[in-house]
Amino acid sequence: MNLFRSEEHARRWSGFKTEKAAGLLSFTDMVAIMSTPRHQERLNGHYVSSVATYAQQFFDRLREVTRNSPFWDPAPPQSGDARR
Repeated sequence: MNLFRSEEHARRWSGFKTEKAAGLLSFTDMVAIMSTPRHQERLNGHYVSSVATYAQQFFDRLREVTRNSPFWDPAPPQSGDARR
C-alpha cells in the first residue's frame, strides 16, 4: 500500500497505472473500512471465536465504501483470472 497526500499526488507518481485508479481511496474511506470490529476488537479475548462475524462486517463495509468496485473485490481471483 502506498499513501499519498492527494489523488493528484498519486496520479503524478511514476508508478501510477491508469487501470488501477479504482484503487484510490480517501483517508476518510480507509478509516471507515478499518473502523469495523475486525480491526477494533483484535485484543478482545473472544476475537478468534467471533472472527467470522467480524469478517462479514468488514467485507460489507468494504463493499459499501468502494461502491462494490471489482478492484476491491475480497474474493481471491481464480487461477487464470486476469482481473488483477
